[in-house]
Amino acid sequence: MALLPPGWPILVVVDETLERRKGARIAAKGMYRDAVRSSKSRVVTCLGLHWICMALIVPVPWSQRPWALPFLTLLAPWRRTNVAAGKAHRTLIDWTVVMVRLVARGLTRRG
Repeated sequence: MALLPPGWPILVVVDETLERRKGARIAAKGMYRDAVRSSKSRVVTCLGLHWICMALIVPVPWSQRPWALPFLTLLAPWRRTNVAAGKAHRTLIDWTVVMVRLVARGLTRRG
């Protein structure tokens, strides 16, 4: 944060991604919509892990466009996985709110 140019806004973005994984030992896997393979007319689901990533948008001297530097990732388990484990399920929006609150708390402590 200290390396950002003066006056550069603190811009944080959130993205979700699917890590395609198979196997009996992967505990939090589930069936998710695969955005890469899906289209408007056809929805493709895939077995894997659903990650939420938070990144800081920063300028870099060797590029004309700013880059997104990821600094926080979180695994968002499938509803059935949470039910089987006896945990309360949180949606992607719920997890995003948790992440935003965590980062906001860290920024306010910075002063």
